[in-house]
Amino acid sequence: MKIGIIGASGFLGKNLYKSLKKEKSLKVIRFSSYKKENKNWINKVSKEIYFNKPEVIINCSSSQLLNDDEKSIRQLIETNITSQSIFLKNALKSKQFKSFITFGTKWELDSKGKTKPVNFYAATKKAVDEILKLFCLDYKLSIYSLKIFDTYGKNDKRKKFLNLLKENYKKNKLLKMTAGNQFLDLVNIDDLVDLIKILLRDIVSQKKIGFFTYTVSSKKPIKLKNLVKKLMPILNKKLKISIGSLKYRSKETMLPMKKTFNYPGWKPKRKLIKELKKIFDNV
Repeated sequence: MKIGIIGASGFLGKNLYKSLKKEKSLKVIRFSSYKKENKNWINKVSKEIYFNKPEVIINCSSSQLLNDDEKSIRQLIETNITSQSIFLKNALKSKQFKSFITFGTKWELDSKGKTKPVNFYAATKKAVDEILKLFCLDYKLSIYSLKIFDTYGKNDKRKKFLNLLKENYKKNKLLKMTAGNQFLDLVNIDDLVDLIKILLRDIVSQKKIGFFTYTVSSKKPIKLKNLVKKLMPILNKKLKISIGSLKYRSKETMLPMKKTFNYPGWKPKRKLIKELKKIFDNV
């Protein structure tokens, strides 16, 4: 099966490409990155889709701006809504095209799993789902929208709390944080890649038609401050951190989602604290 990955230079896309390339039954194509092409990105990727004719497209690209100024709004709509619509239209020019996999965010939903976007970024992710549903009706496709809570893993260079904590730990520096009462729901990137592999297998064997949305939850949310406290005694050296030194950011999501709906047949295998120990101490 021919798989096309959009956004293969990001944390998720890079790990997914590296893993899928090892599968002998798959031919994996990386499409051009937004960082390199910028304003010409949509046109460049559209041409690559038309030329390569993938059977499945996995869209890992996303603008994750948390601001709602005019410039941010334009970029969020172009990257998260316009691009996906155009990419799908070009993919449909090939009769071989079967399925589209894309990724949303937990910020689209409240603690009960109901739609309640927390910011404009989350709103664009929710809005594109309605467009994807229309494609399913018009073209008899299988489209999957996976709502990621949070991910972690080796070689993660994103400006996330765990990565900042890891870097300060290695440099023996103090890191300031909030009171840490917000819940995290962390899934190892390798577990997420395993989920994609299961999806690809089922796309071939089950041949489902329609729009499907699932959460990507560990089902074991943990308070940030408790996560830090669990790490402290198992690391090789002292973890310097000041709990309660910072204020929470605006629109911070504090509560865990009580109702999750993960893909049937998948659950995370990696243990959070054990894996973080490996990452922090290079085990």
